[in-house]
Amino acid sequence: MCIFLRDCSIYINKMRFFRFKQFQITDDRSAMKVGTDSVILGAWVGVNAVKHILDIGCGSGLLALLLAQRISTAKIVGVEIDEGACLDAEFNFINSKWNERLSVIHADILSVSIKQKYDLIISNPPFFKSSLLPNEKNRAGARHDESLSLDRLLLFLKSHLADEGRFALVFPFNREDELLLLASNNGLYPQRILHTKNKPGAQTKRSFIEFSKFENMQPQINVLEIRNENSEYSTDYKELTKDFYLNF
Repeated sequence: MCIFLRDCSIYINKMRFFRFKQFQITDDRSAMKVGTDSVILGAWVGVNAVKHILDIGCGSGLLALLLAQRISTAKIVGVEIDEGACLDAEFNFINSKWNERLSVIHADILSVSIKQKYDLIISNPPFFKSSLLPNEKNRAGARHDESLSLDRLLLFLKSHLADEGRFALVFPFNREDELLLLASNNGLYPQRILHTKNKPGAQTKRSFIEFSKFENMQPQINVLEIRNENSEYSTDYKELTKDFYLNF
């Protein structure tokens, strides 16, 4: 289950904002709300020599904003099929101090005309096949792979990821083997993997995986426990996200 960041939210003129150290964000019109998965991915993904970033299914723009903070010169494009989320992302980008480097496109990723090849493509995608379908149509589109299948995403990556580029995403841990097989069949290989669990002894919930086009038989694998035995945020989690959260 994704942990929502209600403890850092404020309300301005009936809009709820989540405050981070260098930006604030609203997700009022977005089907999927601000959560820890995007924060972890944005803090964890490698950004060395990255100049052009594409965020597929950018939602309210959190991932893009995290990366804009980390990389002072990168140009970041978000693509979002949901109109409400796209409006949130546009608002959040315009009102950030990196607005000249951030943009969002309202479109299906496979229907949009993009000629650029990207150093980094990121996604917190809607792949939750085994979950019960949500009731809300928008939320269903955001969390299930009916509108964006894994096969379609990998097809897009073939023509839009630079030769030395990387692709990073969040994925359900119980489908990691499926993802790794499909990715390798499409010429993408894991370089780094992060497994996350809510606390010590809990089941692993998410896999954060960074791929490239270079074969690698021994990817770097780490485990992150978000909270410790006392249900407080763990030292590792605070160290990873300290540049973003106000209370770390």
